[in-house]
Amino acid sequence: MKRLFYSMALISLISLAGSTAAGAGGIFFKAHGGISSINPNDVNDGFDRLNEDAGGPLLDHIGSALDAGLSVGFTISSELEMGLGYTRLRAGSEFSQDGYHLKFDLAANLYDVFVDYLPANGRKVRFGAGANAGMIQSAAAWQFDDSVMGEEWEIPFDGSGFLFSGYGLVEAEVAANWSLYGQAGFRHAVINTLKVEGEIVLNPDSLDDKLRFNYSGFFLRVGIKFQP
Repeated sequence: MKRLFYSMALISLISLAGSTAAGAGGIFFKAHGGISSINPNDVNDGFDRLNEDAGGPLLDHIGSALDAGLSVGFTISSELEMGLGYTRLRAGSEFSQDGYHLKFDLAANLYDVFVDYLPANGRKVRFGAGANAGMIQSAAAWQFDDSVMGEEWEIPFDGSGFLFSGYGLVEAEVAANWSLYGQAGFRHAVINTLKVEGEIVLNPDSLDDKLRFNYSGFFLRVGIKFQP
């Protein structure tokens, strides 16, 4: 699914670049980092049950995530840009005591196509807006390590879903070919079906008995852009 998505997106981008090259500014590259609020209620409900069974707090609720990523794009016109992006989202909760370590890693990979609109104003700082759409792929796992007993295991979760987001955008030119940018917006990204070793993971508290990973929420992001 990931390869098909990127293949179709890349073909579209190349076709668009070829048809607009005469009035375009060429290829650019971006790197970014940021923080997001997320809403993994199913996961947090599971932590509550685990803590209750253990007779005390083991794992804290997850409500935020850090992200970092790269993107490549094409300047379609002086005001419009389009490209492909990748973001690694990292979140989790863990407990350690007396050589015993339990961790739930709620990581995910995001692959998207984005479009940014930055109105020309003759200044080095421009304000605009953007949107993206793509897919989110689970990289989550239960991790356990007991150094006293010499026991260690990991249980990965497989699953994917669609994502889209909208955001405000500011970009400031800081040197020839270099700019800084910031984004603030809302992302919708939910993985509705998770599997472990090919079996669907169930959640007795959901309406359809399925476990969901909900990465939706507000995000803030800053980055650097290079346009040779």
